[in-house]
Amino acid sequence: MTCRASKSVTVCSFAILLVCCGAEPSDNSAPVDRSGGASDPPSLTPGGGMEAAAPPAPGNDTGGDPAAPSTEGAPVVQGLLPPAAEATPPGPAMSPPPGMEPVPPVVPPAAFSGSFILGADISGVQELVEGGAVFVDTDGVEKPVLELLKNHGFNFVRLRTFVEPSAPYGYASGNGCQAKAEAYNDRDHTVAFAREIKAAGMGFLLDFHYSDTWADPGKQVIPRAWRGAASVAELASQAQAYTVDVMQALVAAGARPDLVQVGNEITPGLMIHVPTANTDCYGSNSATNPQVNGSAANWGNTAALLSAGIAGVRQVDPDVRVMLHIENTGNPNGVVNWVQNALSRNVAFDVLGLSAYEEFQGPATAWRGTLQMLAARFPEKSFVIAEYNPQRRLLNDIMRELPEGRGLGSFFWEPTQSGAWGQAMFTWQGNRVLARAADFAEYDQMRQDFGL
Repeated sequence: MTCRASKSVTVCSFAILLVCCGAEPSDNSAPVDRSGGASDPPSLTPGGGMEAAAPPAPGNDTGGDPAAPSTEGAPVVQGLLPPAAEATPPGPAMSPPPGMEPVPPVVPPAAFSGSFILGADISGVQELVEGGAVFVDTDGVEKPVLELLKNHGFNFVRLRTFVEPSAPYGYASGNGCQAKAEAYNDRDHTVAFAREIKAAGMGFLLDFHYSDTWADPGKQVIPRAWRGAASVAELASQAQAYTVDVMQALVAAGARPDLVQVGNEITPGLMIHVPTANTDCYGSNSATNPQVNGSAANWGNTAALLSAGIAGVRQVDPDVRVMLHIENTGNPNGVVNWVQNALSRNVAFDVLGLSAYEEFQGPATAWRGTLQMLAARFPEKSFVIAEYNPQRRLLNDIMRELPEGRGLGSFFWEPTQSGAWGQAMFTWQGNRVLARAADFAEYDQMRQDFGL
């Protein structure tokens, strides 16, 4: 997501995963500050009380320097399934000695096998539910959020993960924000939510921010634990080790990601900034780390950090596809330049993710031409709209029109939240979160039209 220059207002937008900007970024769009906003949903306290919540907004921020369903005969989203393992005949059954029965191993759910991704980023929902939020479907029936989404054709969920969100200047800290008693979006919370997603038979996209708080074009704050790195090589080693740790935890829990995003809206690079005395929990008002950073002003550094993250993913599971996410979809030349810089330095990714909020990357009328151009220019790559709102039908139609099934699908960003980027797909009545019939009807229609 990218965010507007306003540091005190969360202005987030769904981002289409896309690569943009080169060593000298040429994006004309103003950065979006995903650091909170008056239109965000209320935060629920365990006792049911309401507090104003201010998660960062998606967009273009430069400010702040149970079982899984059968997959038999189902079409497959290109490249999301690993090669089928060869069947091995079972050996003779043996009974263990009394009292020595083995603990059943975690059986990972089947990989996502849908023909097209209708996804949503609901990273903030875990906190809402544990705070007392209750989701109500368009039929008036209370349902778990994953069941509700599946009921309308959603088949994939995107979750962000922060390194140490409780650290000073992390998203759960009290620096310029209301401190949180529990820090969500860390590794353990992400693993717990991912297990629910996989148990529901849905696809799972893991979004590494490589920060203790939201990363976007305006701020890519180096995690506290890594700020002592004396070189880009050392910083890359820490990023790779962290990536391995999170991936291993997910696989061990039976929550293997189907797609992994290395970095979030990384048009300017990643792991660039450090906090200042004026930095808040969203990373606003941070400064470039002069010693070690991954700014795209030095693409060699950017490539080293991206390659380290990718190596960490593939060290655990070489079959998981990797996506890079940039946000300047409104600057097609900048996107081409960014991708060429990555490819020329052997950054081995599979999918280009783009953000597509008309407020920040518009006009929407240009997106079809941009995506078709990118598909022709980079025939070996697939594409995803990593974040968007509100152009639901348009963007999914554009994705399905790309050749050879390389438009994999899209992810609506945080459907419980509203802001300059677009309106929520739910309304709030106390702690009840009510699905808007008109909004979800669009997905009902797409599920029918797309044969999902």
